[in-house]
Amino acid sequence: MSEKKILVCSGCSFTDNRWYSDFYPDLDTSWPKWPELLGEKYNMEVVNLGQSGAGNEYIYHSILDYLTDAPKEKIGLIIAAWSQSHRKDYQIGGRWRNERLDPHGDIYSHFNKTLRHYLSFQILCERYNLPYRQFQMIDPFNDFLNGLKPRDVDIISGKYKANEKLTEDLGKNNDNLEILLKNIMWWERVINTKNFWGWPISKHLNGMIMNNKLDKDLKVSTFDSHPNKLGQQKIMEILYDWLGPRIPS
Repeated sequence: MSEKKILVCSGCSFTDNRWYSDFYPDLDTSWPKWPELLGEKYNMEVVNLGQSGAGNEYIYHSILDYLTDAPKEKIGLIIAAWSQSHRKDYQIGGRWRNERLDPHGDIYSHFNKTLRHYLSFQILCERYNLPYRQFQMIDPFNDFLNGLKPRDVDIISGKYKANEKLTEDLGKNNDNLEILLKNIMWWERVINTKNFWGWPISKHLNGMIMNNKLDKDLKVSTFDSHPNKLGQQKIMEILYDWLGPRIPS
């Protein structure tokens, strides 16, 4: 019997198999997350690097760090599920931390960094000749453009009110959105779009973001928009339909 191949996944709280709800701390959220469900479909061993609150710097570097010492011949597929562009990732004592909003730079620089992570992830996997796929799990910039809301935990603690916003509402100026959409299309010349589900990642360009495929009955509640058990199953099914019945090469 052949040894199982490894499925490596990284992402934010929508991927993290240790995720728990800030709104409902007593809720049992131990249901299988999409990497584990997909690994079961393909009969693969799963390495889930997802971390709640993570930004795209963490997602890329967690995969890079894993691949540095991993036995490449055992890896069957790597999937990056990208997060919001404006999050800040950093390390203290070697441990990754994150903030809701990077105070340095603007939405254009934040999103360009995300686009660079797309390409860097692609180059990394191609360097080792490893099968890879990527997709945008949650919207990279719309929450910022529309005025970024505080984290759930900060609302619950009373640090912020539910209707407060951390950033200015930039969405009223269509020029901001147009610049970001043009950046997507500029990077298309170097992105392997066949390996990128939902490209070009904006409804304005007829692209898709995974979270937008999840109806309200696939979320924990109207207060907690994370995927519930059925939502995680839906994410897996969408990816499986895209990838096909065999491990992609």
